[in-house]
Amino acid sequence: MFRPTDPQAEMFGAAGLLPPRKRAACEKSWAGPFREKALPILLRAEPDFAEFYEEGNGRPNKSVALVVGVLVLKEATDLTDEEALGALRFDARWWCAFDLAPDEADLCQKTLHNFRAKLLASGKGAVVFRRLTDELIPALGVRVDRQRLDSTHILSNFARLNRLGLFCETIRVFLHALHKGHRDLHGRLPAGLLKRHGEESWYRDARREEGPRRLQVVARDLYRLVERFRGHRAVSKMEEFKTAGSAVCGTVPGRESEHPARRR
Repeated sequence: MFRPTDPQAEMFGAAGLLPPRKRAACEKSWAGPFREKALPILLRAEPDFAEFYEEGNGRPNKSVALVVGVLVLKEATDLTDEEALGALRFDARWWCAFDLAPDEADLCQKTLHNFRAKLLASGKGAVVFRRLTDELIPALGVRVDRQRLDSTHILSNFARLNRLGLFCETIRVFLHALHKGHRDLHGRLPAGLLKRHGEESWYRDARREEGPRRLQVVARDLYRLVERFRGHRAVSKMEEFKTAGSAVCGTVPGRESEHPARRR
């Protein structure tokens, strides 16, 4: 159920709990301008995401401004999901940036992942981020007449890492089902593959520069699993194997004509 973030500032927010010197240091860092300039824009944009939630059903959503803000800061600072969520929980600058009390500065990784997936699937990502960018440019006084060649393209990076996550989850689900129904076959798989895609693996959570390399590795893992069990009568009938086979037929953004598992 969609619920907009209450714009009323926390009575005991991070700024009021920090000692004066630390509070001043936070204000001079990126956190002060983010809270003053970017956070109000994120709050105004929240209704654009209301369609992601079923009206009148379920628990109220986590603050959309917080989720989008974490996604933006994660990409801007080149952090993994785990690192970004850790910064939100323990870094006073992040508390000040979102104007939150320390005990409110928390977010579930699944919430972050699911929102990112919906953002891409809906096609709203480009429109929303363009709107936010257009408002942030004059607010922050950023010059746009020149652009660095290594500038971060947040939305395209979302797409690449989201594909990585889908591949990893497809492999994890298949391996879980294989271990449950055919433990002997599971035990013969390469140790490296099992380590990358075990139940506790975070291989899908990558930094910006790690994404393309990991995507190639995971695509090859998936392709080899499908080829390995394609002729096995029992395994090939499993729904989890059919899902893996369908994923192998997919493509990677920017190279639609060729599956990454088949590249050399």
